[in-house]
Amino acid sequence: MIIYLIRHGETDWNLQGRLQGREDIPLNKTGIQQAIACGKALQTIEFQSIQTSPLLRAKETAEIIASRQNCQLCVNSKLIERDFGLLSGLTPLERQTFEKEDRPDGMEPWDVLAKRALMAINELGETYPNDKIAIISHGAWINALLAVISRHEIGSGKTSLKNACISLLYREKSEWEIGFYNLTADEFSPSLYRNFIKFSSNTQN
Repeated sequence: MIIYLIRHGETDWNLQGRLQGREDIPLNKTGIQQAIACGKALQTIEFQSIQTSPLLRAKETAEIIASRQNCQLCVNSKLIERDFGLLSGLTPLERQTFEKEDRPDGMEPWDVLAKRALMAINELGETYPNDKIAIISHGAWINALLAVISRHEIGSGKTSLKNACISLLYREKSEWEIGFYNLTADEFSPSLYRNFIKFSSNTQN
């Protein structure tokens, strides 16, 4: 099984450095163009399913990508972004001020987020064991997954994911592996995908 992890396109809150969390912020003009470019880059990959977070910025990105595919688009609540609690909507400066107050922030614990993300791909792995699917989600969600699979070599606290970036996961002997991560549409190419598939097939043989 192969999973393409795609972060949503840019929003105005991304530009302002605000934590979005569960806030339902739409894509801005740049984000729409990023999603269009991502959809074009992936149009030769025939997905059996496109799974999206229920939040608007992810759904808009997913719909644009799905417009170049011939498969079902499914909203999956397990793909929703981390709940940042009282930090949601705050700028970096506002977060610094909040942290000085030393009070509970109500944020979803990282281990709960990571467990939820891993559970989501394991469930999808059971449903689509020999297929290629796309997951459109969020920065903290994807980074938590990358951290777990890489044993914290990349991901949370280490990787700054670009908007509309593409990462690839695959299953090797019942274990998840990372093929590549954090590529923009310009950095990704179908030849990279074909070379990966060739390498993966040789590894399995």
